Amino acid sequence: MEELKDKNGLTEKEFLARYSDKGYDKPSVTADILVLGSNSDFSGFRILLVKRGGHPFLGSWALPGGFIRKDETAYQAAARELSEETGLQNVYLEQIYAFTNPRRDPRTRVMSIAYLALVCGFEDVAGSDDAADAAWFDMTVSESGIRIFSAERGVEIFYEIERGIFQNGKIRYENWVAKSSGGEKLAFDHIEIVIESLLKLKSNFYNSDLAFNMIGDFFTLPDLQSLYELVLGKKLYKTNFRAMVADKIRATGEKRKSMTSGKMSAEYVYDSSSRAMGAETSSE
Repeated sequence: MEELKDKNGLTEKEFLARYSDKGYDKPSVTADILVLGSNSDFSGFRILLVKRGGHPFLGSWALPGGFIRKDETAYQAAARELSEETGLQNVYLEQIYAFTNPRRDPRTRVMSIAYLALVCGFEDVAGSDDAADAAWFDMTVSESGIRIFSAERGVEIFYEIERGIFQNGKIRYENWVAKSSGGEKLAFDHIEIVIESLLKLKSNFYNSDLAFNMIGDFFTLPDLQSLYELVLGKKLYKTNFRAMVADKIRATGEKRKSMTSGKMSAEYVYDSSSRAMGAETSSE
């Protein structure tokens, strides 16, 4: 079969041999990660931040991340940077959004592919590579704004949240816009990554199994419901909630103390295999 030739009479092999990218701008690309979990009683979130050890934003707190190498995917870069900067490995990672504002990085044109990492525990972390420090921060999300704080590090970051309506084709949707209160703030546009990650998690949480990346292997239904309510930002009816998760969980026959109610309650585990097979699950 004869190879196809373009309008200049070149085959693909000939075209690639002559190709030059000198006429195109070359933006750098990073992978940045919001590592998100909940606190022990599911009343608020915890996130992982690193303290920048170099310019720009020297000394500011930021999401872990770094430049994508030529020989790796964005996912591989996210996993590597998370391991290099904090020591965390083998965590759930989901791509969120590409952040491409030309002015997001003062060095040059740098695009960021953002990832959300969901965790159910908080391993000890230490800053390494180009991170001067790493620490878990508490984060609360309310009508007034987003508060990120660490009593141990003596740091508090607060952003007011404005809710705006945006148009995309025929679709109108609500999004959040962060406004700094003038105090300490996250480096780069990382608060935007936090916001987009929270909104995407919220929109996907109800009809997915993402919750089981944020809760231990063994849990009670009151605790699982509290986790859903934290992420969704609203109270759920007990009966409706239990019907919703019935095919996702299996009772162990044991009891354990609920972190939210303080009472003994039936113990459950995540049961993905029974869902895939369409089997019935036990209910409390």
